[in-house]
Amino acid sequence: MAGNRIKILLIFTLWGAGLLAGGQFAKVSVILSEFQIIYPRQTDQVAWLLTLVSVVGALLGGVAASLANRFGLRHVLILSLIAAGGLSLWQSTYPSFALMALSRFVEGVTHLGIVVTAPALMAEISTERWRGATMALWGTFFGVSFAVFGWFGIPFVDLVGVSGLFQLHGACLLLIAVLVGLLLRGHRVSDGPSTSSWQHGKSALLAFQNARVVWSGIGWLFYTLTFLALLTILPAQLSEDLKPQITTAMSLVGIATGILILPVALLYFKATTAVLAGFLLASLITAVGAWSNPLVLAIALFAILGIIQSGTFAAVAELNHSTDARTLGYGAMAQSGNLGNLIGTPLLLYVLKVSDLASLLVTTSVIYGIGFLTLFYFTGRVRGVGK
Repeated sequence: MAGNRIKILLIFTLWGAGLLAGGQFAKVSVILSEFQIIYPRQTDQVAWLLTLVSVVGALLGGVAASLANRFGLRHVLILSLIAAGGLSLWQSTYPSFALMALSRFVEGVTHLGIVVTAPALMAEISTERWRGATMALWGTFFGVSFAVFGWFGIPFVDLVGVSGLFQLHGACLLLIAVLVGLLLRGHRVSDGPSTSSWQHGKSALLAFQNARVVWSGIGWLFYTLTFLALLTILPAQLSEDLKPQITTAMSLVGIATGILILPVALLYFKATTAVLAGFLLASLITAVGAWSNPLVLAIALFAILGIIQSGTFAAVAELNHSTDARTLGYGAMAQSGNLGNLIGTPLLLYVLKVSDLASLLVTTSVIYGIGFLTLFYFTGRVRGVGK
């Protein structure tokens, strides 16, 4: 009984590591205008402080997964948490813009170390019965992190400044590193050099050769092509005055469906089925969005996206039956997701600029439709290769 309580505590601690990894984006995103004041000579380049973390993920996601398997998940996670904490504390001193940008690039490496290893460890620790629900919880980390930083971070910055927020973020990362180290000490996990993915010549390329490993990465690409863009664009299109409330409502409904509805659905359906259904529904609802109530559309769409979000993470554990393969799966998601973030927002903003909201929704519908068809094809390949 005590062992189960420690497992639950460890799972929530690893989820907390994910929240702080999401905070590496959120701590800059939600207060981006503050950095234009801190660096008045680089106002046009400030957005790079957010983008650089995504660039690292888009380039090195698969490599990070391969290295994590090589050196051990426990070691890579703890080292990444410590390095991330130290970087956040150092950033609170307001270094020159060039050094801040360099630190954000390095921070992108630590972000990968966390988001590749933590979910793989959560899946390994969980029992088979609860693994889907555990991964559904992990799938909410990014949305919850942005919600927390938006709700708490902005008033906190008004009170103590950007430096105080970065110091708090850094201190929490170091605390989580200590907790993870203590709690993992009593568990048998993948903390030594891998005897499979490294010694048998498998590498980051495996994430793009094995249908089971790549399945969630493909879904995550089509999800991230739209998520941040819609979260940015739709509230302003509905009501500029109510933008914060609408943004919060969209985020919370997605989190709620991911935590409350998906775990129940996974008792009856496979995670892959839930994700496929989510993409199909998302494509249909955005296709008719121009003729419906825009607010109802936004809330309904983000409820569906919550299923896709958490279901895609759960699918990694469902499709891959070794820790090495799961780690590569999460690495593929990190790589494709960051690529989606880099491409999606400029793409949809361009569509809105040259046309209108209806065209943006049709474009979004096409993206989800292609996502559904691509995943449907790879589902057939998964069945072809078996377990």
